[in-house]
Amino acid sequence: MNCEEFQNYIDAYIDNELEIAATILVQHHLRDCARCQRLLETRNAVRAFLSNPEIRFEVPDALFGKIQSALPAVNSHAKPPSIPWFPISWFSVPFALAATVAVMFGLVFLNRDAIFDHARGNNILAQEVISNHVRSLLAAHLLDVPSTDQHTVKPWFNGKLKFSPPVQDFADHGFRLIGGRLDYINGQEVAAVVYQRNRHVINMFVWPSEPAHITPVETFTKDGYNVFHWNRAGFEYWAVSDVNTEDLKTFTALQMQQS
Repeated sequence: MNCEEFQNYIDAYIDNELEIAATILVQHHLRDCARCQRLLETRNAVRAFLSNPEIRFEVPDALFGKIQSALPAVNSHAKPPSIPWFPISWFSVPFALAATVAVMFGLVFLNRDAIFDHARGNNILAQEVISNHVRSLLAAHLLDVPSTDQHTVKPWFNGKLKFSPPVQDFADHGFRLIGGRLDYINGQEVAAVVYQRNRHVINMFVWPSEPAHITPVETFTKDGYNVFHWNRAGFEYWAVSDVNTEDLKTFTALQMQQS
C-alpha cells in the first residue's frame, strides 16, 4: 500500500468499516510512513474533539435575547437588500450566533491537546492490539516460548525486555497459559502472554506504566474482537480475543486479582 492508496482507505479505517485484511495492510503502511501517521493522528484528533460532549451546548435564552437586542432593528419600509433571498433578519442572527460559537469553540480549543491525546491514544492502541492479535494468528508466530508452565514463560522474558511481566496460569478457571512472545506496540517492545479459552486465543499485551497510575477497565469492540484495557500495579494491560465479552471479563478479573 502506498500513500495515495492509504488516503482512499483512511475514512473507512477511522470509521472501523474495513475488513481485517485491509486493516492489516493499512497498519503495515502506517508503521513505515510517518507522513500518513501524522495524517491519521490529525483526523482522529479532530474527530475526537468534535464528538466531545463538553463542547456541545444549547444557546441559553438569555444569550439569544442579548444577541437579538444588540442587532439593528429591521425597517420594513427600508429598501430591500441587493440579494433578496438573504433578508437581514434571517442572515444576521445566525451569523452572530456563529461568531459567538466560534469564539467559544476557540476557548475550548485551547485545551485540545489534552483531549486529543487521550482519545487518540486509546483509539490507536485499541486498533493496534487488535491488528497484532490478528497478525499473530495469521503469520503463525503466536509463540516464541510455547509452555503451559508459568515458571518457564516468565523467566524466558528475562534479558529480552527491560521489565519482568506478570505471568499467571488460570487453567483451573478455563484459561490455560500456552506461552509467550515478544511483540511491538506503541513504539516499544512489549510482552505478549498467550492464553487459550476452549479453541479461542487470548493475547495479553503487557508493558510498564507509572506505579501510581491505576485506571478502571475500558472495553473496545471491533470486527468481532473484544479488547479490555487497564492499568494496575505498575503495568499497562491490553487483553484481546474473539471470545465473548463475559469470558474476557472473567479473564480480566482473574488477572486483576493477581496484580
